[in-house]
Order: sequence, then C-alpha cells, then structure tokens
Amino acid sequence: MPGQERSYEVEWTTISYRAIMAYAILALLALGLVLYLIAPRYFGQKLKQGLGAITAGLGRTTSTEAAAAKREAHFVNIDGTVRVKKAQSLQWISADYNTNLENGDYIQTGSDGVARIIFADGTNYLLKPDSLIVVEESREDPVTKATRVAVQVSSGAVDLSTGKFEVPGSTSRVSFENATANLAEDSRAMLRNDPRKDVHELTVEQGQASVTRGSTTVQLGQYDQVTFNREKPGLTRLKVISPPLLEDPPNMALTMTKDPKAANLDFAWSHVPGAVAYRLQISPSGMFSNLVVDRSVAGRTSARVTGLEEGTYYWVVSSIDAKGVESQPSAANRFSLVQQVEAGSQAFLEVTGIVQHGRVLEVVGRTEPGSTVIINNEQVFSIAADGTFRHFTSPLAKTGANQITITAQNRKGGTQTIRKNIVVE
Repeated sequence: MPGQERSYEVEWTTISYRAIMAYAILALLALGLVLYLIAPRYFGQKLKQGLGAITAGLGRTTSTEAAAAKREAHFVNIDGTVRVKKAQSLQWISADYNTNLENGDYIQTGSDGVARIIFADGTNYLLKPDSLIVVEESREDPVTKATRVAVQVSSGAVDLSTGKFEVPGSTSRVSFENATANLAEDSRAMLRNDPRKDVHELTVEQGQASVTRGSTTVQLGQYDQVTFNREKPGLTRLKVISPPLLEDPPNMALTMTKDPKAANLDFAWSHVPGAVAYRLQISPSGMFSNLVVDRSVAGRTSARVTGLEEGTYYWVVSSIDAKGVESQPSAANRFSLVQQVEAGSQAFLEVTGIVQHGRVLEVVGRTEPGSTVIINNEQVFSIAADGTFRHFTSPLAKTGANQITITAQNRKGGTQTIRKNIVVE
C-alpha cells in the first residue's frame, strides 16, 4: 500500500575457520584421488617420498644416540683367558670379538691372557696377564662431537696409546690407585698398578701426560716416569732409559730357507747411551703373550738366534742401565720364517665384508687354512680352522678417502693382495 514501510529479512550462515579448513582438505583429498586415478604410479611414489621425509624427521632425535652406540669400545685381539663382567650383571663371561664394552664393565685377563681394546677416540689398551680394568666412560658428546674415554686400572699392567683428537675438548683419562693421568693426543704410555706390592707407576714413551694425586700434579714428557707409595703423599718423577731402535731384520721381513729350525737369524738394534745390556724377546704373538726367546745381551747390540719353527714372529728389545732399570720395549717388528719349497700357486683370499665403526674397520673374509693374513701391517689372529677370519683394524689415520691392504700368504709362499678404498666421514 502507498506510504507503508517495506521490511526486509536477511538470513546468513556463520562459517568458522575450522569449517573452511575442513572443506579445503576435503577438496584437496578429492583432487588427489582424481589425480591418483589418472596416474597411480607417479603419485604413489610421491606419497612414499613424503611419508619417508616425515619418518626421517621423527627419527632425527634418536640418530645421534644411534651413532654413539656404534662407537662403543670393543676387543680387537684376544689371546688366552679373558673375561668380562657387564655393569648390570653379577656373572663373568668369556670375552669375544662381538662383546661391546660400556660404562661400568669389568675386563679381566688370566695368567695366560692378553687383550687389546680400542675405544671411541682411538685410544688403544693392551691388557697384559693378570690385569683388571673398569670402563668408566666411553662416549662422544652429541653436540660438540668431542670424545670422552676414562678407564680405571685396578691391578696389573697395561700399555695404552691415544690417537689424534679430531675435536677440541676430547680427553683420554686413566686412573690407578688414587692417581689420575690425562694423556695428550698421539701419546703412548705404560702403566703398572700392583696394590699388593704397593707398586704404582706410569711411564710415557711418546707424547705427554699430566698426572694428579691429591694436591700434586706433574707433567710428563717422553721417557718420564711417575711413581708413588700408598702411605706417602705426592708423586716422584724421574727420567728412564729409552729403548733402542730395531734395525735388522726390518719390519715385515720374509726369510725362506730349506730348514727353518737350523737357520741362523741375526738381530741388530741401535746403541742407547747409558745402556749396559739389552733384553731381546721374540714371540709368535703380536701381544707377546708367550715368548720363544727371552735373552739378555750384555755389551753388544746384536744377537744370533736359531731353533725357531716355521711361522710368523714379532721381536722387541729393551735397554737396561747400570742400576738394572729396564726401559719399555721398543716398537715391535714382524718377520716370517718360511720353509722353501717349489713355487706354489697364488694364495686364496676373499673379502666378504667391511663394516665401519667410526674410524675402525671390521674386515671379514676367508683364506686357505694355515695361511697368514696381514691387514694394514697388522697380523690377523682370529683365523678359524676353515680359513675364515674377522679383524678390527686400528683407527684409520684420517677422515675422507683411505686405502686398506689385505694380504694372505699360504704355507707354500704364495701370496695374494686385495686393496679396498674406504671413505670415512
């Protein structure tokens, strides 16, 4: 009607952001379904890649822990009676090459036992007979990548060496009785701890070490030794005589003769000022767990040895001063004594696997029964009766590209060498 006001009604529906997102997701899913029906193989592959990326992201928090687990300490040589007591166990078990060593683990060698252990930072421990040690720390800092190694020598004698510390802040520590020694990188030392006889001493053969007992700290250099008595405070530092340098036979020498036992083998070494005698030791074991020659040589720097059976041997010489104090043994040289026969065929050698444990390599392979295997100038001791072997190398010298050399020699003198290129990250 004229003059009457018109009225309007407006209706609306409120749509929330959640609803918009839900509709958008439904639209994307519908679009994805259509595209999948058009090209199922392509979009199936893309879906797998996306899920893999998500899984990798979720697993990133545990990757550091997994990497650290691969860098646990482990045995590289075992000879004779060697036992381990895990931190959470009350029982002792026989050590083997698959035994990983963790914080709180005890390692014990019997009167006939010798063991070599490599830690995460390349620190190398050689446990001599009747020794007992405890692993206090063996880890890599997940943030800085600095390595921490700490061992307590409860009793016995050990030779230890440290590798190159690639990350600042890395430490290698050894404690004995109530003293603690921190070793610098590229250092070698010999430690003896006998609580019953109250003998506690550490001798540095190469590099440097800092030894602390109570409020006393001393710095040690090459051929410095520190000793102490349980009832007396402080530390005593003294200089010890050095070992000679080995000259002949050279390392890795091979002597072939028709009658090995009748062969005369000549050994020579350098003169050491202050030495009045020398001690020559020869063993078929690189850890010198048993000796076939243990001879004192006075006034000369050479000796002739006969009566050795065919085989591979290691030899060292130590110096003895006028007071009867003996130096550490020299670095060992290896030689082989082989019966000369008609030229044999090439030795059989097969490398079935190489597993990286940080800078340490685990090499698995097979050769002829009775053969000798050398990997990077290290003899392989764990060769089974069927010729299979497993060997953990010393830490490789550098990151990046490395080459390892595996050589087998059979009893007829035949050899074969395999070289492998390894990249260490």
